[in-house]
Amino acid sequence: MYFFLELCVLTITFVLYWCHRGRRQHLKQRIGSQALTNIYEVARNVSFMLSKKDLIVRGDTALPHSGCILYSIHFGIWELMPYALRKMGYNLGIIVNKYSGDKSGLITRLLDLFLFNFRSRGGVRIFYKDDTMRIINFVRSGGLLGVLVDGDMFYSKFEKIKKLGRLCHVPVIPFAAYRSGKTGILTIGCSIDAVVETRPLDYLWFYRSRTTNNSIRT
Repeated sequence: MYFFLELCVLTITFVLYWCHRGRRQHLKQRIGSQALTNIYEVARNVSFMLSKKDLIVRGDTALPHSGCILYSIHFGIWELMPYALRKMGYNLGIIVNKYSGDKSGLITRLLDLFLFNFRSRGGVRIFYKDDTMRIINFVRSGGLLGVLVDGDMFYSKFEKIKKLGRLCHVPVIPFAAYRSGKTGILTIGCSIDAVVETRPLDYLWFYRSRTTNNSIRT
């Protein structure tokens, strides 16, 4: 079953890549001759995330129950972090984008619905970037908030996340989630730069921020 899931995701990913000339050019500017290999690895990561496999958690697993902010980038299998920590008993919330609007089509609305159901499993709280007071109250009440800080650069939104941490009086801690063979690994308190240097093709080099500001988003 997993083989067919991965095959479908690989096919769709490569088709979308070839159909989007601007994204294709952006990717080649960033990673050059490894562009197709990057697409392949990203598709395999997406397949792994869709399969909802469990992760082995390493690093600083004694996270403060008084609240903290966990940050990363579009790397590896990041979508599986919230559920993994929720299963460990932590109160998890994440900031996400809503892709649909008042004039959006059916496909975009269905995508939002799918992502909401996928991300909220296990009781993970979902916040949007305009939910400022809800986010602050959640973190101050002991919640662990997951965010992605990259945009057109790795740390485009990191300053806003640090500001949120100071406002809520909680630590800001990096994480990375990735595949190792058939195993998913979540490392808390790691160096994101070092992880990307070791596994550069697990990053979405074709990812671009949809806005020019530094909004908090994942």
